[in-house]
Amino acid sequence: MTRWIVVLTLLLVAGCTARNPHPAALTPTAHGDFAHNTLALTWQPGFCSTGSGCTPDQPRRALIGLHGLWASEPHTLEAQGVPVERWWREGCSLLGPDSGPPVLDNALSQTLAEIVPHTAPSLVVHEWVKHGACFGYDPRIFFAKASALQARFVRSPMMAFLGQRAGMVVTHEEVLAFFRQSTGSDLPRALQLRCETDHDKRVVLTQLWFTLNPDKMGDFPSSPSYLSSPHMQDNCPAQFWLRRW
Repeated sequence: MTRWIVVLTLLLVAGCTARNPHPAALTPTAHGDFAHNTLALTWQPGFCSTGSGCTPDQPRRALIGLHGLWASEPHTLEAQGVPVERWWREGCSLLGPDSGPPVLDNALSQTLAEIVPHTAPSLVVHEWVKHGACFGYDPRIFFAKASALQARFVRSPMMAFLGQRAGMVVTHEEVLAFFRQSTGSDLPRALQLRCETDHDKRVVLTQLWFTLNPDKMGDFPSSPSYLSSPHMQDNCPAQFWLRRW
């Protein structure tokens, strides 16, 4: 009996580890002279209802998805006079030839399929080529870290606040006020909201952009993880709609 208890305990621990991975630190081995990361999370029903939308195989379960994890412009490019807007447009192509698609294991690929918007061409490939490859990251660690941050947000009070209001019109100020209250961070532009007009001509939330300290991402979503973004990119109006599936 004791032996079976030990076996069951080990299986449970293994299962918990698989569901709640603790990826290694995301440390750049090239071009690491950047100041902050932007964690871009998608409000999936809004994101998929704007522009070209998402492909028909898009899962319709998660409200919060993952767009990407973006390093800010390296200081070496700033010193060369490269405008930040160009960095936003071109990313890693400014630092060398484009990389090939990332090589990921099946479990991680399945996780990303559940949380990354399904677009054509693939958003996963795009994010790696534009935002990951040039920093010398292991793609498995890059995407494991980004997906772990998304999972932490899903379990946060901020997610509960938004989820309770899915299908409702909210105000810009109430969302940011709850962010400040729940995280303890009052840094300007630590969170920036992104909105677009959906196919029904309504202004909807599409993304949440968090400005993170690269050395303290393990503290996300609590206060120590945030920095103030030097750039104003919040474009949501005073009121907008939180679409639901």
